[in-house]
Amino acid sequence: MAEPFEAVITGLDEAGRGIGKEPSGKTFFCEGVFPGEKCLVREISSSARFSVCEPVSVIDASPSRTAPFEPDRLLCGGLPLASLAYSAQLEFKASRVRECLERIGRFEKDFLDLVMQPIVPCDPPERYRNHMQYAISGGRVGLLASGSHELAEYDGALIEYKIFTLLREALEKSFERAPTNLFEGLVLRASKRTNEVLAEFVSGSTAPHEIVIRDCSSYIEATGIGARFEEICNANGFVLNGLLLRISPDKASRRTRGGTRVVLSGKDHYDEIFCGRRMRVKAGSFFQVNTEQAEKLAQLASEGCLEASVIYDLYCGCGTLGIGIKKPGQKIFGIETVPEAIESAKINRSLAFPDGGSEECSYICKDVLKADMASLIRSGKLTRPDTIIVDPPRKGMDPGVISRITEIAPETVVYVSCDPATLARDLKIFARSYSIGKVTPVDLFPHTPHIETAVIMKRKP
Repeated sequence: MAEPFEAVITGLDEAGRGIGKEPSGKTFFCEGVFPGEKCLVREISSSARFSVCEPVSVIDASPSRTAPFEPDRLLCGGLPLASLAYSAQLEFKASRVRECLERIGRFEKDFLDLVMQPIVPCDPPERYRNHMQYAISGGRVGLLASGSHELAEYDGALIEYKIFTLLREALEKSFERAPTNLFEGLVLRASKRTNEVLAEFVSGSTAPHEIVIRDCSSYIEATGIGARFEEICNANGFVLNGLLLRISPDKASRRTRGGTRVVLSGKDHYDEIFCGRRMRVKAGSFFQVNTEQAEKLAQLASEGCLEASVIYDLYCGCGTLGIGIKKPGQKIFGIETVPEAIESAKINRSLAFPDGGSEECSYICKDVLKADMASLIRSGKLTRPDTIIVDPPRKGMDPGVISRITEIAPETVVYVSCDPATLARDLKIFARSYSIGKVTPVDLFPHTPHIETAVIMKRKP
């Protein structure tokens, strides 16, 4: 084992790890330590360019540290900033957006001074997640430690709805009375606006599905855990909308959270109110985990759509963003490659506009890259848009999609990004044809390094 050495942490990387220098001058990354701290760290892996270290102790703590450093406490993967003051978290995230725009996008500092807006904080920055993916191991239900298959110690009050904490604790008590290895995960989803909860047990068993379903159903019935979940929900003003079992027997289905879903009781969905409109969230489908902050993000996006008659919603998913910001008379055309998402979008337009307006929302199931929008416009299958909204995955946009957008030349492009690096790369290309307007970071994920950003662009004359 390598000998520990002292170092000063000078910054944070995109994953929220502390950055420092080894005595040799090589850069290292270390999770659980923050800028300004003098630490004792130990190298655990190394390459020619950098190394990864683990913290041994904190000699001089940062004034922004909110909890004592505990070397024996496993770091919860996904919450590396949990012990950093929220104001410092916001400063780091806003700086990261700007740094990416400077370094990757090659935008001048003076220009960024004009377009960068203050980061929109999450208030309060606790118990904000409407969706939790728990691991189950050794009778415990929780989150995995960083880079490990072991469960970490974490403060549920930081991120999860309180109803989730109560349900998670009830399941652990059931495991104490009746130990089992039938389950490897629990997924909880809920709305504080409709007060509906969806619970999904996850099995990784490779046995025939009928056997897995029989054994899991028998355990849930024999222990009364389903009834207990209902009691807890009812006692706290919620209703258990559905209890499901997901069988994910291989790495691919576990990674994509796919597999075979079986409704054990109730329904396979819950309803949410988003931007004042009712929408349906099915088990396994995407919906932003922070409803209130997602609405703020939608409000920023809507600023680029105020004068639009026709809006294209690319990477539309189940249609929540376009439906959420739609004004009377505006037409929405959504494009998405996942058939299940398109079906959900069609359901959502009916739920959102029960008194009329749903006919103004149309959806195409097609890969955005392969959707020749210019040809569809020429053929009359689509109407030329005034505004295009893009909300791509973390990998950002293919240059071919940007080319197709600039070809049909909408007046406004609204880019909603979940990764500052790919945003900066794409904006560099867009800037050839569009003027970059407001750039606003929005914090949807307190205590994590993730940051969303809304950008409004106008076509150059």
